[in-house]
Amino acid sequence: MGALLGLDTGRKELLPARCLVGRSRACDLILAARDVSSQHAVLQWTGAVWELQDLGSRNGTTVGEHKLAFGERVPLRRGHQIRFGRQSGAFEFVDDAPPRPMAVHLDSGRIRVAEAGLLALPDDDPPELLLYPDGPDRWIGERHGELAEVGDRAVVLVRGEMWRVHLPTGGSGTWEEHEADVTVADLLLRFSHSSNEEYVELVAFVGDRRIDLQARAHHYPLLLLARARLADQQRGVPEPEQGWMQQDRLLAMLKIEPGHLNISIHRSRAQLGQAGVADAARLVERRKGTRQLRLGVPRVEIVRV
Repeated sequence: MGALLGLDTGRKELLPARCLVGRSRACDLILAARDVSSQHAVLQWTGAVWELQDLGSRNGTTVGEHKLAFGERVPLRRGHQIRFGRQSGAFEFVDDAPPRPMAVHLDSGRIRVAEAGLLALPDDDPPELLLYPDGPDRWIGERHGELAEVGDRAVVLVRGEMWRVHLPTGGSGTWEEHEADVTVADLLLRFSHSSNEEYVELVAFVGDRRIDLQARAHHYPLLLLARARLADQQRGVPEPEQGWMQQDRLLAMLKIEPGHLNISIHRSRAQLGQAGVADAARLVERRKGTRQLRLGVPRVEIVRV
């Protein structure tokens, strides 16, 4: 993802899709030099390149030897050196890749970057809040099994601490799901389990491609959801209504607490995302306000070994 390297500090600054630079605490990249304006400049991803624009600063913004005019937009290339005013240290533009979903801890400045399309806060295992795209223009936050829409640059409270989230959307040309990406809808899942169901192996198929997800404890909740989906298919239940189960019923079948279930679901999604599935969060779907969930893959096979 896009990044600047502070040549004086050696610190790498990761760039959200729109990065406001200046002295104000409202900026994404805060510079303390006195000749830097409150809102000095902005770096923005256009959908194809990163651009730098001066916002009418008192002491100017330069790229190499070129001083930007007020409002002028300059496309950036790797290796460009940038100065905001005269007193602040120079930066080098070191990464021109598109922005990725990220969150910034408002007190420490610590950054969390999405992996495999999933932004987990405050940590991966277990996250209290999981953010993932629901199409090109909408992001969903999932917390304790409940869903809520979350907007770009929203501030969220996680375990008593504040984070600002930067969530690329299609409207700004930043959310990407390439046609070549494998999605949950493309998958066929084959579950193989022992007679006592203590061993559950999962393989995903995409055409001739085989994705071996191996034997994992977190496959067992998916197996139970797969059975519910298959049973509804055999009864002729319409696809939108297939496989939904009350969470309390699933918890009773598994004999576990809600937190344990949420950890298992997150591990399943993360494993699928790491295997190259673009929308791995859809592996398990939830109905807002109902505490119902289901397996998001309609094509499943179950084999006892």
